[in-house]
Amino acid sequence: MRCIAGAIIFYSRIPLPSSWFSAETSHCSRYFSLVGWFVGGVCAGVWLLAQMLFSDLSWTFPEVTLQIAVLLGMIAAVLLTGALHEDGFADTCDGLGGGWTPEERLRIMKDSRIGTYGALGLVFLVLLKFFALLQIETEILPWVWLAGHALSRFVSISQLRFADYVQVAAKSKSGSMTELSGVDLIVNGAFGLLPLFFIGIQVWPGLLAVVIVWWVLMIYFKRKLGGVTGDCLGATQQLSEVVFYLGLAANFGV
Repeated sequence: MRCIAGAIIFYSRIPLPSSWFSAETSHCSRYFSLVGWFVGGVCAGVWLLAQMLFSDLSWTFPEVTLQIAVLLGMIAAVLLTGALHEDGFADTCDGLGGGWTPEERLRIMKDSRIGTYGALGLVFLVLLKFFALLQIETEILPWVWLAGHALSRFVSISQLRFADYVQVAAKSKSGSMTELSGVDLIVNGAFGLLPLFFIGIQVWPGLLAVVIVWWVLMIYFKRKLGGVTGDCLGATQQLSEVVFYLGLAANFGV
């Protein structure tokens, strides 16, 4: 239970006593995908609540109601996580876009200021996520939201088992969460993959897109940085979530 509480405290802004988390507590990342359940569930709940609150508007402007509900759900995710993964995505864009050597890229990624690559990357990312969610059938959208957050966290944290962590763990804000055993990976996989079964056969294009993106990012990070960092994990989470929605939104006749 301390590990679960530690994962929730570290990876979200869900209010739990800070004394429940300790940097020395190992295997907290075992429940990273479970945190995705909480975040995705709240997003779906906010979306459903917004649909009910704006039900009168839906009689005349159904598209506007859906757009407002989806946007509020996205805002809920940012508030719950403190934009932790979006920040990692922006830092990764700045580092890989502006650096010429692995050392220079890592130095840029540690800079708290956001650059042109990071700002543009966030704009494109949010727009893609928003319009992809609008294209998904409303009947399965709550499950898609839950699955997207859980699956993307599983593929993100799994990179620690297949690539070196290239920052000094003691100096990294995510250093205490970089230990990932085989059991940790299996537990994350269970929580990350279980929600997919509630979507049905439509899930396959999205799942395939996530696998391709995971593989491409692993190769890219190793080539450009020599491994992964906490920012890389955040970037993988965000990109995996987006392509999962895009895969489900695309009409492949499934």
